[in-house]
Amino acid sequence: MYWDLHMAGPENPSKSPYPQMKRFTACLDELIAIEEVDSAACHELKEKLASQTFNILVVGQFNRGKTTLINALIGEALLPVGVIPLTSVVTVLSYGETPAIKVCFQDGRCVESTTESLTDYVTERGNPHNTKGVKEVAVSYPSPWLKDGVRLLDTPGIGSVYSHNTDLAYRFLPKADAVLFLLCADQPVSQAELDFLRDVREYAQRIFFLLNKADYLSEIELRDAVTFAQATIAVAIGSEPFISPLSARLALEGKLNGSTELIEKSLLPHFFTRLQAFLQKEKGDALIASVIANLLRIISQAHFRCELELKSLTTPLDELQEKIRTFEAKMRDVRLAREEFGILLEGEAKRLVSKIIDPNLDAFKTNLVREVSDFVERYFVEHQEMPARELCKALEEEIIREIREAFDTWRSKEDETVGVAFEALCARFTARINDMVDGLFRFSAELFAIPFAAVQADSLWTAKSGFYYKFWSEPGSLVVLTSSVILLLPRFLSGGLILKKMKGQVHEMVDTQSGRVRYDFTVRLDKSVRAFRREMLRRIEATVESIENALQKGTELRQASETDLASRGKNLQETLMKLGEIQGRVTEIG
Repeated sequence: MYWDLHMAGPENPSKSPYPQMKRFTACLDELIAIEEVDSAACHELKEKLASQTFNILVVGQFNRGKTTLINALIGEALLPVGVIPLTSVVTVLSYGETPAIKVCFQDGRCVESTTESLTDYVTERGNPHNTKGVKEVAVSYPSPWLKDGVRLLDTPGIGSVYSHNTDLAYRFLPKADAVLFLLCADQPVSQAELDFLRDVREYAQRIFFLLNKADYLSEIELRDAVTFAQATIAVAIGSEPFISPLSARLALEGKLNGSTELIEKSLLPHFFTRLQAFLQKEKGDALIASVIANLLRIISQAHFRCELELKSLTTPLDELQEKIRTFEAKMRDVRLAREEFGILLEGEAKRLVSKIIDPNLDAFKTNLVREVSDFVERYFVEHQEMPARELCKALEEEIIREIREAFDTWRSKEDETVGVAFEALCARFTARINDMVDGLFRFSAELFAIPFAAVQADSLWTAKSGFYYKFWSEPGSLVVLTSSVILLLPRFLSGGLILKKMKGQVHEMVDTQSGRVRYDFTVRLDKSVRAFRREMLRRIEATVESIENALQKGTELRQASETDLASRGKNLQETLMKLGEIQGRVTEIG
């Protein structure tokens, strides 16, 4: 919203588990070449097929070998491996013809980077508490494993000393099509891992457990480790998990050295078999059903337009003109309903702000002011021996950091909440538009006595993500720092005043940032509504125009020669046969 499904294993990286998609695309190319077909709808469906990606979220406790696994999957030691945790930054790896790294910031800026510079953005040492305001790092790499649409989302390790890292893993779970949860063969399942799993039980069917460092244990020890991990995790998620032992280290070494023996020894290929089966069953079936329904809907409507024009060629002229006048009266009602649609849509969008954003933001502000004020008081007590000027400066930096982190976390969660609500809103209004379009076809079908069967299909509309905001971080404590009177007072007198001023700054900064975030949400909703409204109105107008064009062609041809009439009738019959042939292939593919 201004506000993804292919997968190939290492044994045959060029083979997609969805060969149907290429056949669907071929059908769409044939349909686009047919004059009576809605080409815009075909292009929209083609884009949907082309943009299918499968998001795999990689999570695990710090120091479990997660980054080594990701490097092994893509076959290159690309991401930094170290002994310090990553910061609150997600790294997204996708296919690209040439290697490229782009760092995107929360204020909307993006800069090109290098492998050597990654540590400056994604590690706690290079970017402590994400003070640089990095939103995500996008890595493109020509790995065959990524070529068929797989995207790897690398998140910071859960359970580290930095709680914001665990928050990020939680936040991305709903966006994942599958989750790779990395455990360690030489260490028991930790409490942090169990706590995480208890909270994400609803995603249990999408979590694949990998027991890394399998090469450190003997066969008997590894079997015992798998049994222990299965029993422990089963208690946390309520069902017995399947755990795949592997060695990310051997897999990476095998990839880098081109050693099939090491790759097999790493046990990674065994895991791919299970993952591919999941992709095809859980994701492929749903996508194929949606594509088939939309294709059949496009074909059904094109079939009707051909039948309508054929009918207009044979209907007596007086009768035809009378039917056209009846149809035009219906069009006036439809265009009036179209305007009402826009008004209702804008009203519903405004309700999203008042029913979701405003109350959630108010509750967040109240809690944040209280939490940061308590933090300021604790910090002040712990550091009250510092000189007044240094204490003020240190407090200001801590306040900005605390508020920034809180807003980063809340804004991402709220973004998900509002995005889901807006998608649901779009789905409801898309259903209304489809009913309106189907109603037009049914009205015309009854008027001209032509058979028509509406095909129900899921909406192709998806809201695009693209929300950035700039954190307000102008010096908030200048009033305190420039007050020489306060700074010159004895500490027993100035302490209370400094503390009071700082708490006041907390209120001011939270209010300022809340206003900025609310404004950005509102602007983005407005952009999304206008884009959605344009697309829906285009669908209605395209339907009206297609029916009008069919009738107009028939009327104009009535003035032509018998030869021209016969030629056009033959062309329409051939088009109907072609549509029937494509419809048969679409049904057969499914």
